[in-house]
This record gives sequence, C-alpha cells and structure tokens, in this order.
Amino acid sequence: RAIPPASGLLLAGMCCFAASDALAKYLTTRMSVPEMVWFRYVFLVATIAPLVWREPALLRSRQPVFQVGRCLGTLSSALLFIAALGQMPLAEATAIAFASPVFVTELSALLLKEHVDRPRWLIVGVGFIGVLIVMQPGSAAFKPAAVLAVASAMAWAMAVMFTRKVAETDSVTTTMSYTALIGLITMSAVALPSMRLPAWGDVPAIVAMGVAWCSAQWFVVSAYQRMNASVLAPFAYSQLLFAALLGWAVFGAWPSG
Repeated sequence: RAIPPASGLLLAGMCCFAASDALAKYLTTRMSVPEMVWFRYVFLVATIAPLVWREPALLRSRQPVFQVGRCLGTLSSALLFIAALGQMPLAEATAIAFASPVFVTELSALLLKEHVDRPRWLIVGVGFIGVLIVMQPGSAAFKPAAVLAVASAMAWAMAVMFTRKVAETDSVTTTMSYTALIGLITMSAVALPSMRLPAWGDVPAIVAMGVAWCSAQWFVVSAYQRMNASVLAPFAYSQLLFAALLGWAVFGAWPSG
C-alpha cells in the first residue's frame, strides 16, 4: 500500500530533524550551542516573516502567556539536546530524548487532568525501560551527558502541554510565529554579545543545519494538519533509524546491542 501523504510528510520531517542534529553535532567543536540555536531561529523567522508581513493579525494570540511558555520550553529543549550531542553519539542522544512521551503522559494526568488508562501507562512504562537500557545508569557505560538529553525531553514535554492549551484558540501559523520570533529575540540576547563570525568553511554546514531544521518544523506541522495525531505518532520513531544511519555514516558510530 502507498504511504499516505501525511505519513510521508512526517517521515520527511523526522529525516530533516536527524540531519539537522547530525550537522549540529558536527558543528559543536566549531561553535557554541547558543550560536547554533540562534542560526536555526534565523532561518525559521525567514520563513515566517513574509506571512506576518502580509497578515499582521497572525501575531494576535488569545493566550500569549501560554505561547511564551511553549516557546521557552521548545528553546530549552533545543539548547539541552545540542549540548548533549556534543558529548555523546547521535543515535543514543536521540533515543534518550524519546523519553518525552513518558513525561507528556505524566504531565497530562497531573496538569491537564486527562484520564490515562492502564494500557497507555504500560506502553509508556515499557518506553521508559527502553530509555534506561540506552542510558545504562550506574554502569561504566553511563554518560553524564545523558542527563542533558533527559532534561531536553522534559522541557519538550512542557512545551507539548502549552501547545495543547494554545491549540484551543490559536492557529498553527500563529503558534509558529510566536515560536520563531520569541526564540530569535531570546537567543539574540544570549548569543550575539559573544558571537564570533563563523569560518567560511563552516557556512555550508550552518546553512544546511538551518534549512533542515526549518524544513522539519513545516513538514511536521503540515503532517499533523492532514491526519490524526494518534495515527501519525508511530512514524515519529523513524527519527531513531535516521539518527542511527547518520551517526554511522558521518561519525562512524553504530549503537551497541
């Protein structure tokens, strides 16, 4: 059977996320983490700006506080994950970051008062066991940077909570506009004071990282506009495969058994 268009879009988004993360890992020895995140938001703003220019009303949110909270959660998740990438293999960091469904489920029950039945708790419990297998806490194989990946997953889970709230009143484009603008403003304050011009040889990698990350954002948004989230969710795990393949092809690192 042919892959539904929405599933194809999500697969493309996961591939672009993995490619952007691989490029970020490559650049961690050449640039600071805030600088890389700043460049990502520059590219995202470049795609949002024409839409806002034509329709300024896109910046009007009925829940601006939640929009800011979502932006800060997304931004924190990106900073923590790239910091983890600088110290551990791409596939391992990506696998640990997929602990986010565990935290999303717990926060949904605690904060949003959603009912979570036993099968769903069982599923996220098995997923968390998988994360522990990758982290190997208490063993010689444990990497302290894994804590950064877990923190990234927690920050992303908070962003998901805010996303659910703003989705009740705001459009996807409004949410993306807030994400782009607040992210760029925040990272400009953090990164620009100490930023150094990148070497010319790093510019292609920086551009490719920004384009891949920005493309991933729009692919994912477009996918979830076309199909139910519960149907698409399994396709998100394709990022693990893409991360493993890129980790092997670019860095010569293949996950252990």
